[in-house]
Amino acid sequence: MTRHSRLLKTPGGGVIFALLAATFAILVWMAMHPGVAPLSLTATTGVCAGVLLWGLWHAVLRPRRMVMRGMELLSGQESNNRLTLTGQHDADRIATLFNTLMDRLHQEQIRLREQDSFLHLLIEASPMGVAILDFDGHCTDANPAFIRLVSLPDAAAATGLTMDALPSPISATLASLADGETRTVRLDDNSVLRCSRRFFVERGFRRPFLLVESLTEEVMEARRQAYGKVIRLMAHEVNNSMTGISTLLQILADVHSRDPEMSDFIESVRDRCDRLGRFIASYADVVRLPEPTLLPLDLCAFTDSQLPFLRSNTDCEIEITHPATPLIIRADADMIAQVLVNIVRNSTDAIRSTGRTDGHIGIHIGIHIGRKGDVGVQLTVSDNGCGLSAEVASNLFTPFYSSKPDGQGIGLTMTAEILRRHHARFRLHTDADGLTRFNIIFPS
Repeated sequence: MTRHSRLLKTPGGGVIFALLAATFAILVWMAMHPGVAPLSLTATTGVCAGVLLWGLWHAVLRPRRMVMRGMELLSGQESNNRLTLTGQHDADRIATLFNTLMDRLHQEQIRLREQDSFLHLLIEASPMGVAILDFDGHCTDANPAFIRLVSLPDAAAATGLTMDALPSPISATLASLADGETRTVRLDDNSVLRCSRRFFVERGFRRPFLLVESLTEEVMEARRQAYGKVIRLMAHEVNNSMTGISTLLQILADVHSRDPEMSDFIESVRDRCDRLGRFIASYADVVRLPEPTLLPLDLCAFTDSQLPFLRSNTDCEIEITHPATPLIIRADADMIAQVLVNIVRNSTDAIRSTGRTDGHIGIHIGIHIGRKGDVGVQLTVSDNGCGLSAEVASNLFTPFYSSKPDGQGIGLTMTAEILRRHHARFRLHTDADGLTRFNIIFPS
């Protein structure tokens, strides 16, 4: 199709073509008739020029303005606006194409917003901690799980910080992770965290992010199953062996009842067998630990009632401080008593290892208010003993681990298991003032 035929297909283009032909014909006629007045020629030319300008506006300038407006809307991504058809063929084709593109853009924007909202809700609800970093390593966003795992009050507290500036025990680990690296960290509150550093590509650049996952329950359950199986096997074999040995020792004792030296030897072996039986039974107690019977318990009054028995287990001074008002928790009294005894014994051993004579064990009970306003009851047992070395701190609450030469590693294992069954949070650490504190927070 030629340019002239395309012009004739549009309403404004046909008018312009007709006017041009008419104007050319009038000018030719006037040139052939010199007697026509100049005024008539001027008037005719002016009318024709006016009509031509109107046709030019309708056929060219108006569509051009419409196209320019469409370009402005497109550059501003105003997907809710549309262009109105002008009646000019080529301009209407452009307008129709533009409106179709804007419809598709609008639908794509809606899809992306819905997808973004879904992913945001998914990350917010995820139990795995997620922190997004900028290209300089500063935190730009973090979900609630990350905030909880690094012990921050809210996401605003993490925004703009580098990982080594976080007030968290895992800050050094997070800061030193390389892209694609994963490490497992054990903290002094017996929690186990898996930290990973990953990245995604945004606008052609690698954008790093961090993942923090709590493995505490999984690790603890795997440990319980493993050492439970080992302990049950050991107890079964030892008890079977001890039964036969005890019978044989009784027979030997009856046969050599008149031989003092042999009787002493038999009694020594029997005592050793009894010790071995008690040793195995102490491990079996951890496996057979019953579920607690949770009843209302005034922790202040209960701790006061345990003071005479606690003092009988130590030669150090014990001081108890707490508010005058009752602080009620739901707990099993017998199990909490065992926890107090285990902690006081550990504190006593730590003090004795220093050889000091001014050993002091403090027990303080008070209200604990968390960063998010949650309220609990805190029990803190402190001592001025030898403190915790880095090696001991990294192995705290590990089953069968003990820093004492004759230790069995049972006390803290049982204590941790009892506290977990009471849904209590706990931490054992040595502070800058030299005191070692066992902090326990019971839900109120």
